[in-house]
Amino acid sequence: MKKHSFKLAVLALCAAMGIYLLFTYVIKPEAPLPIEMAAPAFELTDVDSGDKVSLESTNGKARIVYFYFANCPDVCPPTTFLLSEVQEKLEKSGKLGTKAELISITFDPVRDTPEVIKAFAERNFAQPNGWKFLRGDDEEQTIKLARDFGVSVAKVEDGSFAHMNVITIVDQDGQIRKWINGSDENVTSDTILGELNKLL
Repeated sequence: MKKHSFKLAVLALCAAMGIYLLFTYVIKPEAPLPIEMAAPAFELTDVDSGDKVSLESTNGKARIVYFYFANCPDVCPPTTFLLSEVQEKLEKSGKLGTKAELISITFDPVRDTPEVIKAFAERNFAQPNGWKFLRGDDEEQTIKLARDFGVSVAKVEDGSFAHMNVITIVDQDGQIRKWINGSDENVTSDTILGELNKLL
């Protein structure tokens, strides 16, 4: 043993170095998402159940939060469909409603009645056990909430809205960890899921 101890030590050192290089340059560990800011508190109505839903009541799960309006002529429908693909993948992995959920919040409560929102949710195959569609009673308050989340919104003369198309990742403790540009052509459901999975 003593005769080969130096060779064994060299082999062990080489093996350790190989493992280090493998994990450093080949299998790079996922970098944790930084905390951007605390998500603003809210209490809104779930159009499916009629229950009040708050930021605090949804803590314990990682969340994808998206502000939209159902009459949106451009970015909201395709982005919501993109989120439906995320929902499907979360469901297949057993994480939907248990470890993660989606929350869509309208900033147009005047036109987005519960019936309109339910129809919008159904068109996008939303599963109530893991995807909440929330509505407030006051337009100004929900616009302010969107802005507090970092989503710029402005009402235009025709009653429509100009807004940033932002998907927000919120962690289990109510901290915003990532903003994703929903209009970026390179963003896919796997992109969004990859960021969310960094919290799961």
